[in-house]
Amino acid sequence: MGDVLRSVLVLGGVVLAIFLFGKLFTQTPDQPTADVDWRTAASGVEVRAGFVPLVPTELPEGWRATRAELIDDRWQLNVVTDVNQYVGLTQRTAAADELTKLVQDRAEGSEPDGEVEINGVTWQVFKGPDGDTTLGRAVESEIVVVTSSAQRAVVEDYVASLEPFTS
Repeated sequence: MGDVLRSVLVLGGVVLAIFLFGKLFTQTPDQPTADVDWRTAASGVEVRAGFVPLVPTELPEGWRATRAELIDDRWQLNVVTDVNQYVGLTQRTAAADELTKLVQDRAEGSEPDGEVEINGVTWQVFKGPDGDTTLGRAVESEIVVVTSSAQRAVVEDYVASLEPFTS
């Protein structure tokens, strides 16, 4: 039994040494997600989805787009703020009564928390269980949801910057 125990200890030591050696030479990237070109991605949405996607006029300094794509019938634009907080936009063709369903899909557990007017447009406000803020609105045959871990003022500023994409 002593030989087995010594063998296990030696093998365990070798595995631990390899692990520590690997950690010593491994670098964690500052930006673990790649940036994407959201303007190029937005350019094909209208033809494929039948609606004009909303995009920010410009991303604020230090913000990065990490996802911009049409998934099935949903335009999704995800960005990370300069302090690494998530802001995600989802837009799709749907009836106004589907807004709450999309909010729950994108920010599960969110509850209505009033309304806010941004650039003359009324947005419904939802508050998530973790304090996340979600803004949603229905316009004609489209619904839009913006959810974020950032402060509400940051989310409102982002929503104020949204405009229909033009090439």
